[in-house]
Amino acid sequence: MSNPDIETTTVNEAKYHALSRAGDFELSIDATGSDGPTPNEVLVADYASCFGFACRAGADRQLDVDLGRIETTAEADLDDSDDLSAIRLHLRVEADLGDDEIADVVDLGEEICHVHAAMKESLHADIEVTADAF
Repeated sequence: MSNPDIETTTVNEAKYHALSRAGDFELSIDATGSDGPTPNEVLVADYASCFGFACRAGADRQLDVDLGRIETTAEADLDDSDDLSAIRLHLRVEADLGDDEIADVVDLGEEICHVHAAMKESLHADIEVTADAF
């Protein structure tokens, strides 16, 4: 048996609420959305967070650009079975970027983001970036 790189523990004692532990952190998830975010909401928020981190890392390391503040709004559509059918991310960045720089930042985000890589291609987010937003 190999040693995993990531290990979490999730306890579901009743109904559709679970407490997940990752390292020293606990996350409350509720399928109904009454006692915590739903699994889909957690996934979409994780995607938005990771994509912003990836854009920042790529811009810093490969473009020598400091994006400053990044605020990401994520939207998702659900199908009739409550499965995710589309995701949209709108990043507002502090840096004053031109169209080519925005395209480069998005390309790097798509290349570096671990959640983007894990998503099936039909759920890769549509990305919009607004520069000089603050």
